[in-house]
Amino acid sequence: MQNTLKKSIIGFLTLVLVLSSFSFSALANSETEVTSNSERLLVVFKSESLPNNVDQIVSNAGGEVTYEVPQIGIIEVSTDTPASFLNEMMKNRHVLSIGPSQEVTLDLPEFEVASEEVVASKTIDNIWESGYQWDIEQVTNNGASHDMFKDTRKDVVVAVIDSGFDFDHPDLADVVDEKNSKTFVPGTTNSWDFNSHGTHVAGTIGAEGNMKGVAPGVSLRSYRVFGATGGAQQIWITDAIIAAANDGVDVINMSLGGTRLLGQWFYTDPNTGERIQGGNSAADYVAYNRAIRYAVNKGVTVVASAGNSAQDLKSPAKVAEWQNSTRTDGWEARGAVFFVPAQMPGVITVSATGGGFGTEDRLAFYSNYGNGAIDLGAPGGDLGPEGVSESKYLVLSAVPTYLNYGGRGPEAEALFGKGYGWKGGTSMAAPQVSGVAAAYIAQELALTGKKPSPSQVQTRLQQTARDAGKNGYDELYGHGIVNAERALLNIRK
Repeated sequence: MQNTLKKSIIGFLTLVLVLSSFSFSALANSETEVTSNSERLLVVFKSESLPNNVDQIVSNAGGEVTYEVPQIGIIEVSTDTPASFLNEMMKNRHVLSIGPSQEVTLDLPEFEVASEEVVASKTIDNIWESGYQWDIEQVTNNGASHDMFKDTRKDVVVAVIDSGFDFDHPDLADVVDEKNSKTFVPGTTNSWDFNSHGTHVAGTIGAEGNMKGVAPGVSLRSYRVFGATGGAQQIWITDAIIAAANDGVDVINMSLGGTRLLGQWFYTDPNTGERIQGGNSAADYVAYNRAIRYAVNKGVTVVASAGNSAQDLKSPAKVAEWQNSTRTDGWEARGAVFFVPAQMPGVITVSATGGGFGTEDRLAFYSNYGNGAIDLGAPGGDLGPEGVSESKYLVLSAVPTYLNYGGRGPEAEALFGKGYGWKGGTSMAAPQVSGVAAAYIAQELALTGKKPSPSQVQTRLQQTARDAGKNGYDELYGHGIVNAERALLNIRK
């Protein structure tokens, strides 16, 4: 049964640009998003700033600037003539590279869980004490770390670059910062969640109420990059990273990802057959690298999910071959294709485990892995033992109370009321690590009066992780399963 389920679920997954989670929700399409037939291109300049006459440069080449991130010298351009635009722009001495501006899509496969419908006579008023939060129990040693140095957590800010928050959720209302949250989705004016993914991630990090997150009391801020239907341009994400860093956040959680090229992009003109090189450094990879380096240099700890494609991340050349075989837009990638932001320098990359409700730790069947690519493991949810498919083996967290959902496990609303649901994926694992990072930063702030650097945070979490799998570092769990109590008490392997 488990093998059958594995094949059916993985069949939904794509290697390119998917948000790293499984969702059990029907999306609420309450927003209108604008589409265009023009080609979108990402242009990276050699300097990490924009030329003063950038609009004129682009216009002369036959394009229009549609989005810019001036702090790292990157723009998005719309053009109806990509071949001539490429030829003209690559003559400019300020231009480093040009490539397709690829969309990150919220590709959410649904799969049925073999669970009987529950008719509860009374909803559970204290989810935390009910045993359903097996993941948080595991990471916090049954809540032992919840109250350790809690007074300084309000001074630690975790930025969630995702689909937004339900700012009125009863378990999040006291810890979310609506005033300073932002949206980067054109046509939207706020960071409310019309999908559920961001709210679920936020609950895992710092919820305090009926359910509890890893670090209750930490300040949570939303940087919204996904619309209701789940589409985001890469440049929105890089802009959100820059904005969060400039706002002085302490941790960035990115439960999202896709593939990016470290190499060269080539475009073939469909009319003439001319093959045009877009520069020696792939624009999409450079954009992410610059943004994350910018954040880390400002003292931000960046955490990202490893991805849900069950791929060995040490084989980027094979991913490049696959990507080229599926492209139909005239672009060809030459070089190595990496999962990003997971495989970017400076990022803490998190794989997902499926242990829970008495089952042993194991790599979740969907999780990416790879020697040198994974830093830490964390609970992400999975099928149960011997292929048992029940919601309870997934990760339970908050979802927006104002949306109608279906398929996330028939017993969720009956057991807990509105506002809670199960999801599974490396998207659910990353916030476990972000929560531990925030708790550790709060501790150091209380003890020393200053916050640790990103490298200090990563070292502490890796040294105090609970070993799993092979002794020491391994390709599945990295340095081990993250653990908040061990990190705060400095219990090393």
